[in-house]
Amino acid sequence: MAIECLVITFILGAIVFSFARADRIRWVIATVPLGILPLANCVSCFVCTAFLGCELPKNIAAVILLLAVMASCVWIGIASGFLRTNRMRIPYICVGIGFNVVLGLILLNFYIGLL
Repeated sequence: MAIECLVITFILGAIVFSFARADRIRWVIATVPLGILPLANCVSCFVCTAFLGCELPKNIAAVILLLAVMASCVWIGIASGFLRTNRMRIPYICVGIGFNVVLGLILLNFYIGLL
């Protein structure tokens, strides 16, 4: 699952790069929190397998995922303040938090077989 999260992180990184090149700093700030959860999963898996030589324990993975989802959702709420109108804020908040919750459930299901 780390490879899939790495691909999601690279895609979001390309989007952030293209927004930065187009001088759309508000959208850069709004796009970055979507990459926190997949990046946290990639980094935790890499650190555990490369440096510790073992698989990521299920309970540690669940804690890391929940903390990443919470941090990302808080950042989404803060970043929504940089958007100009409620017409942009409300869909951004709904879709951003929905993305985090769905990806978090998929990753939790992968690690602990929740669903």
